[in-house]
Amino acid sequence: MKNLPLKALQTFEAVARHNSYQGAAQELFVSPSAVSHQLKNLQQWLGCPLFERRGNKLKILPDAEKLALSLSLSLRDIALACRQIREQQQPTKLVIAAIPSVATCWLIPRLADFQQLHPQISLRVSYAIHGTEIDFSEVDIAFIYAKNPPTQRGISVELFRSAESFPVCSTDFLRNYGPFSNLQQIASGAFLHDAVVAEGWGEWLVKANCTVPTQIAGPSFDDFNLLRSAALSGQGIALCPLAMIEDDLNNQRLVQLSDTPVNVSSGYYMLQKSAVQPGAATAAKLFRDWAFNNN
Repeated sequence: MKNLPLKALQTFEAVARHNSYQGAAQELFVSPSAVSHQLKNLQQWLGCPLFERRGNKLKILPDAEKLALSLSLSLRDIALACRQIREQQQPTKLVIAAIPSVATCWLIPRLADFQQLHPQISLRVSYAIHGTEIDFSEVDIAFIYAKNPPTQRGISVELFRSAESFPVCSTDFLRNYGPFSNLQQIASGAFLHDAVVAEGWGEWLVKANCTVPTQIAGPSFDDFNLLRSAALSGQGIALCPLAMIEDDLNNQRLVQLSDTPVNVSSGYYMLQKSAVQPGAATAAKLFRDWAFNNN
């Protein structure tokens, strides 16, 4: 039907719902007189009354009540369709929490690739603190380090990369103090310690059949990025997970000195909450698949 008085119909639906000119006027941000004017126009267009007055109260007439119900359902469907279109035009937001080692060494250097593949997804990256449970009311996906697979209700867990660690040092340190061609030479080197894996060098010396001193000298670092920086600056030999120094090895900033590993049962895990909105679920799957394809 052409030339439907859409504004008048919207006004009528609001009056019928509020059973009041005043309530409809407040909702539509117009004056009560403007509401009255729209209703008069609609009644003239339809050729019949819509309400009858009983004192100060309105009573909707039977045919008008049917029209009001039909309008309410139609307007709701229109509002839903419009909201879905608007949401599709806006970037889907995805919040990634990662411990500093994963964020600095793996995630951030590769983010540009993900954004180029999926420009419709708006990413926010924040730190996850080792040993602190992730608040998944604010986070969609998290990367953590753990000795065993973590368990958290409503959260899926996947092993992302092994935390298996090997002795490494900078090329300058190797040139100045090397060649470290056998395990015993490594065992006499300047040790750099990871405070999170405090027993690392003791375990490695045992595996290498080397003498384990009562106290293993060398500075200890509370964060892997600090340990990596110390190794890169030529301060000694560190036990580093190859998963986190892959770029350093490929670019010969660090050199692996031995194939004897420690920390073999630990890993970097990807955690993802199960209950998410459809748009976020699609974005999370795209990110998850991209992350494992770049693993």
